[in-house]
Amino acid sequence: MKVCCVKDVCIGEGKPKICLPIVGHNDEEILSQLDSFQDLTYDLIELRIDYYQDMKDNEKVKCLLRKLRAQTDVPLLLTYRSLKEGGCIQLSDQEYKKLIQIACESHCIDLVDIELMSGNALVFELVEIAHQNKIKVVMSNHDFQGTPSSHDMMDRLEKMEILGGDICKLAVMPQTYKDVIRLLNVTLEMSKRLNRPVVTMSMGDLGKISRIAGELTGSSITFASGHQASAPGQIPANQLNALLEAIHHD
Repeated sequence: MKVCCVKDVCIGEGKPKICLPIVGHNDEEILSQLDSFQDLTYDLIELRIDYYQDMKDNEKVKCLLRKLRAQTDVPLLLTYRSLKEGGCIQLSDQEYKKLIQIACESHCIDLVDIELMSGNALVFELVEIAHQNKIKVVMSNHDFQGTPSSHDMMDRLEKMEILGGDICKLAVMPQTYKDVIRLLNVTLEMSKRLNRPVVTMSMGDLGKISRIAGELTGSSITFASGHQASAPGQIPANQLNALLEAIHHD
């Protein structure tokens, strides 16, 4: 598994890196959430821009990103999660492309999420925009309905690497504990097979172990809750950090 370094954070090396989501609806809420993280242990911040009420206003997005960058040096991941993958709003392809372009050209973010299922042509364009601006790509796929077959999950992760993802992320919803075990096994296999860091999670209460066991399976980022979760099953940041420390090995 290749290491992806963003600033001084090396993703894919040592313990899984803790990422905290920000899910505010306006500038005040977003900056307040970031400020509330001061007493928490974490490595990355994810701005869930689909929660932002002015996300279609390019100037307001740029202004918000500048404010965030001025408030923190922690690596910042910008994520638009589409409605079809559990997000708050569905953008057209052109709106999606414009949002990614605005964010990457602001040079206020360090990583950007690109959804695998957006279509190969659009994904290629978005990856190119990010890489031209020296922004790392977290290519992602989220299945809130269930856990695909092991073969299908491996294919999706492999396709993320082929399409230019710097980090390959897969989130699925388990129906049984066997689903969770399958996801863990796929993670272990693909973390060895791919030349990119892998990030996986089995969502909800059933899958909580997947957010803790990354050092064993090869999942390199774990998403925690700060003071508000952005996905089912997220564990509070300081609690998660204590668990990661307890099972850490050199």
